Amino acid sequence: MLVQFNCLDKHPDMQGERMQHLAAHLAWVEEHMTHICVAGPLKNNAKIIGSLYILEADDVKQAENLLRSDPYFVANIWASIDIFEFNAYAGSWVGGKNWPTQASN
Repeated sequence: MLVQFNCLDKHPDMQGERMQHLAAHLAWVEEHMTHICVAGPLKNNAKIIGSLYILEADDVKQAENLLRSDPYFVANIWASIDIFEFNAYAGSWVGGKNWPTQASN
């Protein structure tokens, strides 16, 4: 299953704290690449305000446990984390359309 995490920083000036943990965070990303479908910074007017992850896991709990091991989580950079189950049904990343077919009545 795919799980989306929208992680918003505690305040708009977290760049210094992010930089302190960047090397460890990038090492974490490389270590867990098999579970990461897409990840990157969320920006508003070119300023980083958080992080977005779409992780592949057996269930939401496994995905949450994985995210909790990210050095940014451990450093308490994020004020909030919204969690959603995600279905990748359309777009260039999934090869076009991939939605389920409706059963005939």
